[in-house]
Amino acid sequence: MEDTAEPELYVQITDVDGATIVAVSGELDAASTAELEGPLNEMTARGGAVVLDLCDCGFVDSTGLHAIIDARAAIEQNGGRLALCCAVNGPVARVIEVALPGMLALHPSREAALQSLR
Repeated sequence: MEDTAEPELYVQITDVDGATIVAVSGELDAASTAELEGPLNEMTARGGAVVLDLCDCGFVDSTGLHAIIDARAAIEQNGGRLALCCAVNGPVARVIEVALPGMLALHPSREAALQSLR
């Protein structure tokens, strides 16, 4: 019997050094993107510095990329800044680099992303 359970997505929000960290673990795809959009929409209304930590995210598809791009635009429109971090040469970094070349700066760690916002 096949396992048809959808992979779960976990989103944790914390404040560190004046920035909001949105840490994602799991797979960010059409089935799970809505779970990230709620917290991201809340962050966009606040503006300020936001780090989207995808270091524990194992997969992202076009739906997830669209949510990230929309969040970045909304955060910047409200005077804030968004920085992304993910595993160097990991599957998420590769998808972002291929699908959105030069559009999103990627940082190798949460600390590096935070530093870029200072």
